[in-house]
Amino acid sequence: MNFTEKNILLDVSADSQEELFMLLANYAKELNVVEETEKVSAAFMEREQQFSTGLQAGFAIPHAKSAYVLTPTVLYARLKQSVPWETFDDSAVQHVFALLVPLEEAGTLHLEMLSRLATALMEETFIEDIQQHQDKSFLAQRISKEMIGEKIV
Repeated sequence: MNFTEKNILLDVSADSQEELFMLLANYAKELNVVEETEKVSAAFMEREQQFSTGLQAGFAIPHAKSAYVLTPTVLYARLKQSVPWETFDDSAVQHVFALLVPLEEAGTLHLEMLSRLATALMEETFIEDIQQHQDKSFLAQRISKEMIGEKIV
């Protein structure tokens, strides 16, 4: 799975999870990653209602497993202003790694994507890099290395 600058959205405006999920689904449709944006947005919401995907330090990893996802994809969105979200440290969310997974690949691939991102988000240097850098090229390289399991030293 390629993670490039196209997978990064900076300065995103959304007032709620619902608005953010629809925005992500629409963007994924522009990338030809999904069809039926309403169904994909609903898949994000359904997953969120089961158990919050909020972590800590303003990060969340929402995921949509859906027959309407055509290609496994990760999108990173940095929000202009944080969105209320249930998190481990009660922080609102400003950094979102959205996982989009076709139903037929929902087992192993989905768990691997989630595991790699969750592990990266336990590293202070990764968190700081994601929070502070504006350069999409740097962010794409940094996130891509984590997604394929390469550690930055």
